[in-house]
Amino acid sequence: MKTPLKRAICPSHPLLILMAPAGQGGHLATRGYTGEARFMVECWHRLPDDIKPHVSIQIEGICDDHFRRNEMLLPIAQAEGVPITVQVQTNNSDLNDTVPMDTVRRYVDTYSCIDGLQIAEASQRTFVSHGGGPEYSMGRNARYARDIIRICGEYGLFMSWQLMSENFAAIGCSADNEALFDTVCEYGEYVIPMHEMNCEFAKYIDHLSAFGLWFSGATANWGVEAQSWYWSDAGLSTPGSFEPGSLDMPGEMYSIMFMLGAVGGATAYSVEPSWDIWPGPGEWRFRDWVVPTFRRLVSERLIPERHNVAKVTPVAYHLPRCERPIQFHAISDDLDFDHGAGRLIRGTFGVYDRARDPELIPNDPRFGWFPVLPAKTDRSVLGQFQRVLRPGDVDSPERARELMGTYYPPIDRGTAWSQIVGDLIFAVNTHENWFVPEEVRLQIPRRPRDVRIESAGTSQLRLRWDKAEGDNAYRVWRTRDGVETCLTENPTTETEFLLAPVEQGDQFAVSAITSATEEFAQTLHLHQFLVFNRAESRRSEWVNAAGDKTERFRFAESVPQGSEYVLEAERRCAGCLPVQDLTSPPVAPDDPFSSVKLAIMDHMAKWKSFVEAEDLDGIMGMYAADYSEPDGRGKDWVEAAFRLVLRRYMESQFARLVKEWGALPGWRNPAFRLLVREWKSVTNDTAEVLVVAHMWAGGGPEMEPSDMFNHPFGRPHTTVMRWRRTNQGWKIAGTDPAFLRIEDTAIFRFRYQGW
Repeated sequence: MKTPLKRAICPSHPLLILMAPAGQGGHLATRGYTGEARFMVECWHRLPDDIKPHVSIQIEGICDDHFRRNEMLLPIAQAEGVPITVQVQTNNSDLNDTVPMDTVRRYVDTYSCIDGLQIAEASQRTFVSHGGGPEYSMGRNARYARDIIRICGEYGLFMSWQLMSENFAAIGCSADNEALFDTVCEYGEYVIPMHEMNCEFAKYIDHLSAFGLWFSGATANWGVEAQSWYWSDAGLSTPGSFEPGSLDMPGEMYSIMFMLGAVGGATAYSVEPSWDIWPGPGEWRFRDWVVPTFRRLVSERLIPERHNVAKVTPVAYHLPRCERPIQFHAISDDLDFDHGAGRLIRGTFGVYDRARDPELIPNDPRFGWFPVLPAKTDRSVLGQFQRVLRPGDVDSPERARELMGTYYPPIDRGTAWSQIVGDLIFAVNTHENWFVPEEVRLQIPRRPRDVRIESAGTSQLRLRWDKAEGDNAYRVWRTRDGVETCLTENPTTETEFLLAPVEQGDQFAVSAITSATEEFAQTLHLHQFLVFNRAESRRSEWVNAAGDKTERFRFAESVPQGSEYVLEAERRCAGCLPVQDLTSPPVAPDDPFSSVKLAIMDHMAKWKSFVEAEDLDGIMGMYAADYSEPDGRGKDWVEAAFRLVLRRYMESQFARLVKEWGALPGWRNPAFRLLVREWKSVTNDTAEVLVVAHMWAGGGPEMEPSDMFNHPFGRPHTTVMRWRRTNQGWKIAGTDPAFLRIEDTAIFRFRYQGW
């Protein structure tokens, strides 16, 4: 039995899920759950009136106290009329934070304020298959998700499904998930796949696969969850610096995350953590960035409909049915440069230094999102595309770019990533945490000119403006006491407007609904972005009764020029070596050891490049013959450790595992973050330098969680490197603590599979 959704979710009425207040570090715990519930209600009433109809407040509990938080918050939310999304599973249920199904049913039977259920971070990446068919192949998380989806359909609730990494791709192709996928299709109007933007790995495959579930018709909506955990997980600190990761993400990133969904027609949005939403030190991120972004999407109906997205989407990627990890790894080799080669992504969106820019924003404006379609996508959908790609179609990034270029013509919009979809025009600097200026050139609707106020021959005043070829209609705007109001209930085709009595301080402007365009060119600095409406121009200059004119743009219609701080950061970033960030001490020209430091950093960069190339000979060539570690281990131990990590050196030993499991306990495509922090001592022949050293690589024995080798694991991120000049050049003479040891690989050598 199905019940219609309690709330409408569509491009003109998107959903906004906001995590209930729960302070950073648990500082709200002193309120008790009742006090927390009262504060939640207070926060609900503080929401702007135009935003509130779109909002559902997300709550969750923990099994350790039998989900007491839910039991306390729900009655108060019910009494106060606060719409609630209950998170019923999270953290892959490793902490048993999964609400029992009978408790979920009691919640929805008792509290009509519940309009959605949510599952987050529950792995669906299982590849085992079963001779008994799809019903017997399902993992525990798949069975739970299926039953939650059915409850949502029964009670008219949306199912917010916030997953990271390759989960949505696995849902769409794994034989283990076939029964789950069939349920998704059956209840597609209730299910909302949402790209959970926290994990630093596998961003594109997650985004494109959630997008693909919607594009295929399996679901009626899709969305994105913007999180500062992305900033922290990726090891990003202050802009231009790395390690340790911080939750103090620049507020602009929330807007950018929302817009990355909007250009793909996303109709559901979410924000986490709570302390970046509600009253407190982080509230400015919600007030100054999330609200204005969401407000423009809603008030101007900028989210494109599916047919408009289809117009700019000539290519799709079709997932095959996968029964073993080795089959899924072929997909990773196309779509995921963290777990695999990521050839298609590298050839289209491009990849900077992964240790410097944890890719979330595409780097080439020529290419927009393309859907990753489930294996069981209907032929009628596949037939809509000019080209449908499958594993094996591209064998290199160069071939991928050549092939995709056949369907995406060259453009001339600058170096910033820009997309035009339906009425939405969006442009953004392509870097996530590195100061590089980029140009953007856009054709946007021409705004009215020569707007002026004249006497109407009575005590009234008349607003006039010039008509341009292509203008179809106009809207007249007034600002009074800081509040902008549209004075034309319906757009007018006239080029004049009789003003009601004008008060002191009133200002007036006109926007045009027009096909005429004008060029807009600007430099976008780090985290800067632009949003325009292709159907309606920006406001004209604002004019008052005295004829004084001022320029005032709406949110994201213009960006400030780079400050001296930003310009200096860009100069410094341009001069950085691969082993430097803005926290690294600069090498002064008059430093007596400047040539030594530069030579050592050059060798450090070579070491980094050898690791990322999986070149063991090159790696070991960087070590001195008498290299030593604090416990007496030497160079041979380092080589053994790298051999245990890098997949290419294990394949011959584990050929049988590859055949039986489809994978092996070895990793590939490493990224290596190596950054100078302090020069402790320097002579002409020796140096000790404190560095941050962090390496990750993908494609381990199974899909989760051991699919990523992420080192150090639970250890300090800093080590002191001793360098010594030899006849063969600068060599690593020692590290303290040792960067990589054999035992560091142990924690990653197990199978999990999310069962």
